[in-house]
Amino acid sequence: MFLRNEPNLTPRGSSRIPLRVRDLMKLAAEGIPHFYLFYLCVLCVLCGNCTAQPANQAPAAVAKPTDPNTVVTDPALESLLNKINEAAKTIQSCRATVDYLVIQEPELLNSRTSRKGTLYYQKADKGSKLRMNFDSVKQDDADEQKKTEQYFFDGVWLTKIDYTLRQIDQYQQAPVDKPVEVFDYISHHFPIVGFTGSDILYKQFIIQQIPPAAEEKQMHHLLLKVKPDSVYKDDYKQIDLWIDGKTSLPLRMVSLTIQGDIYDIRLSKLELNKPIPAKTFEIETPADFSKNVRTLEQKPQGKESQWPQDL
Repeated sequence: MFLRNEPNLTPRGSSRIPLRVRDLMKLAAEGIPHFYLFYLCVLCVLCGNCTAQPANQAPAAVAKPTDPNTVVTDPALESLLNKINEAAKTIQSCRATVDYLVIQEPELLNSRTSRKGTLYYQKADKGSKLRMNFDSVKQDDADEQKKTEQYFFDGVWLTKIDYTLRQIDQYQQAPVDKPVEVFDYISHHFPIVGFTGSDILYKQFIIQQIPPAAEEKQMHHLLLKVKPDSVYKDDYKQIDLWIDGKTSLPLRMVSLTIQGDIYDIRLSKLELNKPIPAKTFEIETPADFSKNVRTLEQKPQGKESQWPQDL
């Protein structure tokens, strides 16, 4: 119980301004009893007023939750994505060496299958064409073996030629009068992204730039997290993408699938916009190979076993 005739401890000039440390020191100098000072100190601590924050300073803004689909970028990332977009527009042809590693069930089986080959891409007024030749395969710790597999895609028909099985499979993927861009299509099966520009990356992924490792100083590392409404939501969880600092085009893609498998694609020895003979995209059919043709109407639901990781 405090005395009824306790002195007025309010600083002069403002009847409702909270006391601060300097006010307490002044009161102590004027001879205010210690028990009053103790009482005032307790009130200051409880009210949070013994701070260096000015009385007229606005409270800090409360961070609002962000939309998981919102792409938040900094100027450096924005500049890089613009370069990727511009580089993609200039591609008329491409030839590259491909190293393709598939790791199945990395936490259990850790089965590793690697293939080496060459990628060819040609863009034209009527569409685009792609050819991939795989010349060898290596399973886990076994020796590398020669195995020829060829893949052709012209925006409508996907053709696979297996020289071991001596078989040709052709799958129609789009209407004849509505061919699709080959990189847009194969990215769902053979995860090469970035060659169609950054607009698709913006739409399908939440993009984050990762500081490069010591051996990656000539590249930019992007982490692409699949958005909930992305067209890739049934294929991948995320893709690590490395962009060449000189060409602003992808050099490596490491994809984590919904099933937990890992696809690691490395491109090297890129040759851009150099003439590629037309016969490169012509399909030669050995007479003694069996042939299987499936039209768009016959296409089954879900993925087919037509790409290297499915073999």
